[in-house]
Amino acid sequence: MAIGLAYKVTASIDDLNKKKISNEELRQEIENTLSFDLKLYSETKTDKNLSFTIKNQVLETDLIPFLEVFYPKVYNKKDDEECYDLLKQLRSTSSVKWIDLAREKSNVAFRYDIYAAPRCIIFSKDFHPSICLNFDYLMLYLGDGKILTEGINDFLDFFKYCIQEAFKEHSIAKSIHLYITG
Repeated sequence: MAIGLAYKVTASIDDLNKKKISNEELRQEIENTLSFDLKLYSETKTDKNLSFTIKNQVLETDLIPFLEVFYPKVYNKKDDEECYDLLKQLRSTSSVKWIDLAREKSNVAFRYDIYAAPRCIIFSKDFHPSICLNFDYLMLYLGDGKILTEGINDFLDFFKYCIQEAFKEHSIAKSIHLYITG
């Protein structure tokens, strides 16, 4: 289980053309279905793909402040030293080199990841066409353990925190607990 920052989102031009999905329809569906703000992304079109890549300015201004708040919540005091060292390294490195740093995969809390499963979105138009999107992520959290469920408690604790923050106007949200049942 991982949490990643969607660095790049890619759709096939052939699929878009075959299914008669416009660039604007794709943008709207990505924003609506996946809750992405595509204003944070630059758009690039080649013969084969339409890609949205997070703008360097967005990374430069918001990545470190975000990670300073994110890491203590998601890692729950574990790996503090590694996260602190990473933040120090990011601060001392030019933002244009951060992706190269992530590609080195030398830090568990900051890795470039192209191996996540594609995500298909379905359009609400005639015949409900679907488009599969491929993602390149900056992986910010990877659950540990020999099998996927061993590291799930950290993830569930973080998700609980997110729910409580999203519904903080309701005191009962502090009674939410996430768990696995059989």
